[in-house]
Amino acid sequence: MLRKKFSYIRRIILHFFYSTVFLLPAISVSAQESYLNELLPGTKTSFKHWDEQRSEITGYSHFRYESVTRGGKQFIVEKNENTKPDGEVFTRKTLWFDANSGVPEWYEEEDLRKDFRITNTYSGQIMQTKLEKAGKVLEFETDLSRENAVPFEVVIFFLRKNLLQILQTKDYSFTLFLPLLAIELEEKGLPRSMSMIRMDIEPQEEIRLDTPLGAMKAHKILVLPKSGFL
Repeated sequence: MLRKKFSYIRRIILHFFYSTVFLLPAISVSAQESYLNELLPGTKTSFKHWDEQRSEITGYSHFRYESVTRGGKQFIVEKNENTKPDGEVFTRKTLWFDANSGVPEWYEEEDLRKDFRITNTYSGQIMQTKLEKAGKVLEFETDLSRENAVPFEVVIFFLRKNLLQILQTKDYSFTLFLPLLAIELEEKGLPRSMSMIRMDIEPQEEIRLDTPLGAMKAHKILVLPKSGFL
């Protein structure tokens, strides 16, 4: 039974986060950390999803960063759409940061294939999660301070902000919190604490990338689960 649980979690982690990341150096651990220096309103970025085994593009991720006023308050919003190769959108995500502090306030994700919506709201070190799916609502809260966990939706900002320390540290690791995995664990009667995954980072080579800001140096890093069971 335990082996089946680990096998299930491994599949979820591989689905959510097991990848090589390219990071551009930025000025510099949790949801309530400020990422003001990592936010670039007015910029756009796109990435392709490449299947190594089939040697083909399976989709694209498009990001744009906008300054938005809502309820009289200024925000910097990351808007993300994931599409199939033909351009059909299958997920939409928005991450709202306070424009003055750079602290994330809430995150929304809509999956058009599975017909669900998830909202994460941050208050101090407490994250409130709400899932709406098939007419049902599931709500719970997570204390991120217990393991100084980084929510999945802000992990790229976390890695970019801490890039210098990552490159200078021999064995850099952090705890990744996967809200969608927590939901699936709850539905299967497994403890949500298993969605707190210790991750290792392995710096790779330095490369140069062509960006809208011109040619820039970037660092390739490998992020993977620390546990051999996963």
